[in-house]
Amino acid sequence: MYNSYFGFSESPFSVTPDPRFFYTNPVYQEAYATLRYGIEAKKGFIMVTGEVGTGKTTLLRKLMHNLEGTIHSVFIFNTYLNFTELLQVILSDLDLAPKEPNRVTLLQELNDYLITQLKQSHIVAVLVDEAQNLSDEALEGLRLLSNLETDQEKLIQIVLMGQPELQARLDRPSLRQLKQRVALQCRLVPLKDEEVGPYIDFRLRAAGYKGKDLFHRDVLQQIAFYSDGIPRLMNIICDNALLCAYARSQKIISATMIKEVARDLRLGSEVQVTEAEITPPVPVAETESERPIRKAANDVPHQNLRRLERVGVATFLTILALVAVASLIDPRNFLTTAGRGLEVAKHNLNQWVLLVTHQEAVPEKANAEVKFERKEQRVIIPHGSSIYKIATDAYRANAVLGIDLIKEFNPQIKNLNRVSAGKELVLPRLTPETLLRKQPDGSYNFIVASFRSQTQAGEYAGRLSNRGYQATITPRRISDDLLLHRVEINGLKTLEEANQTWLTGLRNEWLAFAGHPDGSR
Repeated sequence: MYNSYFGFSESPFSVTPDPRFFYTNPVYQEAYATLRYGIEAKKGFIMVTGEVGTGKTTLLRKLMHNLEGTIHSVFIFNTYLNFTELLQVILSDLDLAPKEPNRVTLLQELNDYLITQLKQSHIVAVLVDEAQNLSDEALEGLRLLSNLETDQEKLIQIVLMGQPELQARLDRPSLRQLKQRVALQCRLVPLKDEEVGPYIDFRLRAAGYKGKDLFHRDVLQQIAFYSDGIPRLMNIICDNALLCAYARSQKIISATMIKEVARDLRLGSEVQVTEAEITPPVPVAETESERPIRKAANDVPHQNLRRLERVGVATFLTILALVAVASLIDPRNFLTTAGRGLEVAKHNLNQWVLLVTHQEAVPEKANAEVKFERKEQRVIIPHGSSIYKIATDAYRANAVLGIDLIKEFNPQIKNLNRVSAGKELVLPRLTPETLLRKQPDGSYNFIVASFRSQTQAGEYAGRLSNRGYQATITPRRISDDLLLHRVEINGLKTLEEANQTWLTGLRNEWLAFAGHPDGSR
């Protein structure tokens, strides 16, 4: 739509995996070189992982376009297949037609083909995209394919390309044999802030743009912030921003446009809540004829009513947070704190109803918006709130860890962005009972923190490793638009060792909650 307006020969920010738009930096160059070397040197299994939108499929397309003619590649993009179906796809791509579709015949046909290619000094490579979706049975089948070998070399090269969940799956004991077969692996990480400008400029030039800079420096900083360095998100933001500029007949992308695009795409901090989400409607509907009378009688403008309404809701949610945090911090004082909190909440809620609706205060029984049970730490979600808001109020600096645990303890929540008022919610406490997890082999894992950024999780895990602990990162899909990275210390052999690690973390203040299991400072 806007290509001719800006002088593009084609769209510069398409989200399709076009290898012509493959941006190279040291990380991508290393990943590309690893794939080439692993296939040409016949290493067997090669694995590349990366967050959603970091360019994994584009990397595979780039690889396929640059392989030598003696390398026969099979590209598998549908990974919701069992092993037999996977074999059928592989043979079909190699133009093989087995007489019988059973597994034995398929394997024999493939083996014969591989031996023929070996005699001609050719290489066969199977490139599996979205490998994290493969079933354990399919992954085990691929491992067995690697047994097709001579005394000197592997007959088939297998590339597993997937999200970080793939690495986490291979860490399972049931797949340890496959993990040991992986000869080469690397990870794609988001672009650094200083790489955003060169990335955008490269895409523009690849699309034939020859004009001046479309994006100012401050705009590039905003794109870096809202995209978290994810190339796909950068493409989406830039594409929408160009469309916005085209609609306004402007040639330069402004910071205001980027903010509008980010708001429309709901990008930004995961704990941000829009005013529309936390502001409930006025409880009593008013007709046009009633409004002037009410204003004259009470001298309260309509905008003041809205302001009072927001103040009332804010007061109520503050009381909710205080009660929730009190229960998370000290169960011995919980009943006293909760009782006082509810008493104040009832008073403030009645005053809010009086101010906004000019009606009589609601009866006490109807005011109990918040209900806790001392043992299970449950709360009734108030009107206009969200999981993000509740987690921020209850866990404060540990909101991300709180969101992670809330999702785990409330599997009935399908969408964290939309929760229904009146529903019951479990708020787990940051205690050893919650964070120390016994494993099937009798050892213990210790949940230390959760991060939105994979890079931050890696840095944190590195610091733990430097202290002598075995740290792992487990990606956890919280919602369609939120992937968290949980950091755990594992390999704690006994409960005594696990408790000692807990106390060491509190004493030295290297845990996420800086020395206090309730999150306070």
